[in-house]
Amino acid sequence: MVLVFGNFTCGPFRALYPGVEDVYHRFKDDAAFLGVYVREAHPTDGWAMMSNTMAGVTVKQPTTYAERAAVAGKFCAKLTPSFPFLVDGITDPVGNAYSGMPARLYVIDRDGKVAYKGGRGPFGFKAGEMEQALVMALLGDRDSD
Repeated sequence: MVLVFGNFTCGPFRALYPGVEDVYHRFKDDAAFLGVYVREAHPTDGWAMMSNTMAGVTVKQPTTYAERAAVAGKFCAKLTPSFPFLVDGITDPVGNAYSGMPARLYVIDRDGKVAYKGGRGPFGFKAGEMEQALVMALLGDRDSD
C-alpha cells in the first residue's frame, strides 16, 4: 500500500504530485494507493505564500471537518487524483500519527510494516524513491508466495 499525505496550499506538493500519479498508473494493479488530506501548509490566515496567490490557491486554515473537506474537494478538482483521498480529522489524528504534514509518502508492505517513509515536506516528497521502495516491497511479496 502507498500512503500519500498532502494538502492544497503546499505548492511543492501540487508541483510534485503528478509524479505520484505516474507511479499509481504503473502499479495500480499491484498495490493499493490512498491519499490523506491533511492540515494546510500555507493558508491565507497563516504562513501565506505569494506563489499560492498567483496560482489562485487562497484558502484559510479550516476550523471544522466540513471546511477541510470542502478545501479537499477544491484540491481534487484541480489535481484530479486517480485514487481516493480521505480527509484527516480537524485535530489531525492521522497526520500526527504518521508525521504526514505538510506532505509525505509511505509504502506499507503486506505484513503492515513500513517499507518506506519519505522525508517530510517538499524536500522529502520523492515519488521516484517511493517507487523504488514499492518495487522492492512487491518483489519481496512475490518471493514469499
